[in-house]
Amino acid sequence: MIKIYIHHFYSRSLFLKLFHNTTNRVSNIKNNIGTILCDYNDKKFELVFNPELHDAEDGYHLIDFLTINYQMFDWKDYTEIDCINKEKGLTAHRGGGQFGVNDIPIMKWLADNVQNRKGWLISIMRTEKSFIEAEMLKYAPVKDLEYQIRRLKNHWIFSDNFFIDKSVESIHYPNHNFIATNTMFQWNELLSIRWYYEFANIFEKLNQPYKLCFSVRNHKKNRIDIIDDIAKLNNKEIYLSRTDNCQNIDYDVNSTQIKNNKNINLNKWGTDNWDDISYIENIEHYLEYMMRILPQAKMHILSESWDWLPVQYASNYLSEKTYGFVLGKIPFISTHTYPYEILKEITGIEEHPFYKEAIEYRGKNDKFVQFVKKFMENYEENYTLCKLWTDKVHSLLIEKIYKENSFLDLLLQGVILKNSKDIKKLI
Repeated sequence: MIKIYIHHFYSRSLFLKLFHNTTNRVSNIKNNIGTILCDYNDKKFELVFNPELHDAEDGYHLIDFLTINYQMFDWKDYTEIDCINKEKGLTAHRGGGQFGVNDIPIMKWLADNVQNRKGWLISIMRTEKSFIEAEMLKYAPVKDLEYQIRRLKNHWIFSDNFFIDKSVESIHYPNHNFIATNTMFQWNELLSIRWYYEFANIFEKLNQPYKLCFSVRNHKKNRIDIIDDIAKLNNKEIYLSRTDNCQNIDYDVNSTQIKNNKNINLNKWGTDNWDDISYIENIEHYLEYMMRILPQAKMHILSESWDWLPVQYASNYLSEKTYGFVLGKIPFISTHTYPYEILKEITGIEEHPFYKEAIEYRGKNDKFVQFVKKFMENYEENYTLCKLWTDKVHSLLIEKIYKENSFLDLLLQGVILKNSKDIKKLI
């Protein structure tokens, strides 16, 4: 029997995130505290849910970054965390969150309480880029957070960030492990990403009016430059759209550049009566995206969160933008190489058919727009290549989600079977 102390209250989303695809579950949970017995790959597990920190030596100890955020007002020890958000329900954690950023205070509290222990299982699926120092990039929020993560060198780290450069990982983070299937469940917990998978059944039956679509939610400068330049192509087979549901500093500064461009449609949330969708229940702002934007074109342009720099990243993460396209079987071309690279590594698929072109234009908006122009000149053949690739990566990812548990696989392969509590790279 393998015992794991999970230092949180039980929740169904937490259980599925960490222990999906387990079988023979027997639950003894009362008031969200207690045990669950289950099996995985012929191994028996005893999972103990209780937020109290302790150092019992008869099992492994696990703590999860985002669960601290979700249970911020449910456990007495979390009152020590010096968060920006002090009201229940205002627990945004990610960069640019509406109610502030709690990442660094949470990670500091975690490091303060766990640093001097040894061999804990630290889950840091925070749905943002977490490592930046080795890339010599100057971005204070990530650098400050990474400092706290580095304090956890005596523990195993499991995250949604993928090291494209394995040498950087082995030198700077030999205790780091990417967990693919658990990352998908984390995105499901955060943004209900499962609906993209359901949407695939709809998307494949549509007769989309356009051949290619580029849409902008967060009005980052590089995205506005790209959509503005594509609009200048005056290609009637490309659908361009932006929305007004992410009104931040970037929106205020950059939207003026394109607000009067008639080739760019405004996906307006509405401010009056029936047209106002800002107050009705949504899938974290993405239900209207599925209803209004995705059906417009046979394939889409992917602009990931860190696509503005012309660099080869050592590590990065994939957001709901990439995973959504894959789950929805929606063909795409990316403005940067790293989504192609990470998908290739985690699924084993061959290179995206336009990966080499992406090396040339990544971080160079004018070159990307020229690529789009050339892409459209031979659209049917290019679309077919992208469609076949997307269908295949979809099948590979879904197979992993249904059959594997990346976190438990790593435990069994790299820790349990070796019967070692020394910190080493998990294979």
